[in-house]
Amino acid sequence: MVKLFSKETTYYRQSLLLILVIATLPGLLLSGLMYWGAGGQIEEELHQLHQQKIHERAETIDDTLSHLEMSLGHWAFEPQFDYLLNNKDFWKNYTQAWDITKTLLVIQSTSELIERVELYLEGSEEGGIRFNPEHNVIEQPELNEQYMALLRQDRSIFWTYPGSGNANNRDLALVQKVPGNSSEPIGFLMVRINMDKLGQLVETLTPYNGAKTLLVREDGGIIIGTGVGEKDEPFVADMIRDIQAKSSEEGLYFSNWKGSKYSVTYDRFSQLINHWGYISAAPIRSITTPLLSISKLIIIVSLIGLLLAVSLAWLASRRIYSPIGKLVRMLGGEKSGTAAKDIDEFSLINQRWQALNRENNSLQSKLKHELPHLKESFLQQLIQGYLYRYSGPELISRFSQYGGNVEQGIFTVVYLQLIGFDRLMDRFNKGDEGLVTFAACNIIEEITAGNLEQGYVINFHDLSIAVLIVERGNHQRDRIYAVCREVTQTINRILRMRATVVIGPTTDHITQVASVFEKAKSATRYRSFENENQILDMEQPDLFFETGSFNYPFAVERELIQALRAGEREEAVRQLTLFVEAMSAEGMKEIDVQQGLMRLLAGILNAVSQVGVNPASLTNGGNIFEALSQIRDPQSILQWFRENIVETYMKELEKRSNDQVKRMIEQAKQYLQEYYAKDISLESCADHVGATSHLLSKAFKYEVGINFTEYLTELRMDKAKALLKDSDIMINEIALLVGYQPSYFIRLFKKLEGITPGRFREMVRGQEG
Repeated sequence: MVKLFSKETTYYRQSLLLILVIATLPGLLLSGLMYWGAGGQIEEELHQLHQQKIHERAETIDDTLSHLEMSLGHWAFEPQFDYLLNNKDFWKNYTQAWDITKTLLVIQSTSELIERVELYLEGSEEGGIRFNPEHNVIEQPELNEQYMALLRQDRSIFWTYPGSGNANNRDLALVQKVPGNSSEPIGFLMVRINMDKLGQLVETLTPYNGAKTLLVREDGGIIIGTGVGEKDEPFVADMIRDIQAKSSEEGLYFSNWKGSKYSVTYDRFSQLINHWGYISAAPIRSITTPLLSISKLIIIVSLIGLLLAVSLAWLASRRIYSPIGKLVRMLGGEKSGTAAKDIDEFSLINQRWQALNRENNSLQSKLKHELPHLKESFLQQLIQGYLYRYSGPELISRFSQYGGNVEQGIFTVVYLQLIGFDRLMDRFNKGDEGLVTFAACNIIEEITAGNLEQGYVINFHDLSIAVLIVERGNHQRDRIYAVCREVTQTINRILRMRATVVIGPTTDHITQVASVFEKAKSATRYRSFENENQILDMEQPDLFFETGSFNYPFAVERELIQALRAGEREEAVRQLTLFVEAMSAEGMKEIDVQQGLMRLLAGILNAVSQVGVNPASLTNGGNIFEALSQIRDPQSILQWFRENIVETYMKELEKRSNDQVKRMIEQAKQYLQEYYAKDISLESCADHVGATSHLLSKAFKYEVGINFTEYLTELRMDKAKALLKDSDIMINEIALLVGYQPSYFIRLFKKLEGITPGRFREMVRGQEG
């Protein structure tokens, strides 16, 4: 290239300068127009897009809060509240109180904005009743007066600010009076809002750094604000004052604060019962950040375009003046400068051509090595029907590319299925089906290679194999049958497995191979359900009409279902074994066995649902009928039923039993709390909860940690201590009040506490004095 800049290359230099000017001038003009012309339009669109996003997100907040109002209103009309509000003695009606508590927890879980749900009921002079979520009596007069003030509100549903009554105290609640359809409510539901979650929701209005978002009341009080610090309070006060001074309900204006310009958007929510508004103030710099980025990008792209234009112009000049050099570089001219001193460019091209030829031969060798894998992939697609769009000549042409001579050939598909894998767990592990299938494929390839002209083995890796046999000339069905018999015998001897072989019908159209394969695969359903070798020839006219006597074991099915209902695991497994043995009797076809098994599975699922167990809990979201249809031998069927039906159902029963025990203990504790002063016993308590005394005693020890008598004694002693401390009742009367004879009570009290009841009263009152 040194010669290009010599005195004889003036035209080259002028041409190069002209190319540079032509290449760079359009880019510079376009960049200037984009930067100065479109910048203002982009900035205006950014502001419109910013305001549109704020309105859309404000509608989301409006919908969320109004949906919360609507949901709470619906809950207030629930019949459960009407029934429970008439029953004020929740200490005796523990179950009803617990139902209210669970309902409040359900309401609380309906929205992330809900922090806590309370139910207040107007009570007696002692105070109202509050579920928070468990019920208790409000003993503080001030707190009870606050709740009564909310109950005296004119509206049935309204927003309030519990605590100090100030909207700036970070407390917000929604109140709905109950019953919802009553003109004289006796209570209300209060939903306390999670202000952190509300703050996160409000913050989405202006997701910019330095942005400030406010949720305000009708009077200008701030409900919640984000991005606002103490130093920003004057700015916030100015914004609220400016907005209140404006006559319009919504608007957009600009405000300056501490040298920064803000875009302020304000509007009111339309769906809420309280006409709240929102204020969003975002720094202009944050909104126009994309414009600044685009401007920088335009400058960078312009510079890159300029450099690219210079580079392309330089390369274009070299292309014009050095065509031979480019050809040398295309053929590997990294050494072109050195080679020019020794040999000419054509000699170098000749050497490189020879090197490429050697590389081509190497690639041909690699292709020959990969050809079997390509051939296997082609056969997989052909036999499974993935090449249905190709015509017969096209398929024959592709087949010939892989070394097959199938023109004017007769095609026969043989489908083989291995049976008895579960009996070989001493030799193989679960998941080795692909390994066993690979070994069977090798056996079949060796046998077909020595007996058939063209036999192509296709491995499905799931204990099933297909063989595509191509014959040219006369069709020899007997020879194919003999090969299948030899294959099954060899597999029996080497792999110790049985095989079902289906010889499909012949066809002279390669496009029908996939259809023939599907027919052969479906014909396996007509095999005898026995662990023996079977060869089924689909050209036999009576293949699909030979069926064994189908005697469904109804009695065994009834015993099996009865054992499952009773939770008898061993008996259920025994009856299941009898059922599978009956279905696997001699002469039974696979299609009949599959229908019988499906009928049994449907009966079990129906029985399970009748005892209150959801059948979906046994399936784990899968299709168990499809899974059962894929099992081919009795041993695997028995194991599948044991693992997926019997064991899963028994675990579900055990889980339900544990839940019943816990409920029984809770009922027993409530019974003791009510009748501890009477002559109570383990047998009477067991009769009350509907259990045997032995079961109750065992469950009490397991759940509570102490036995029934110890728990009753502790309960009575606690009641006695409270009476000794807080009353002047005689000790003999206290003994009778807690269910003991006086003499026995004094001995038992001294044994447990180390002192007599009288001494205990003196010590407690002495400490108080």
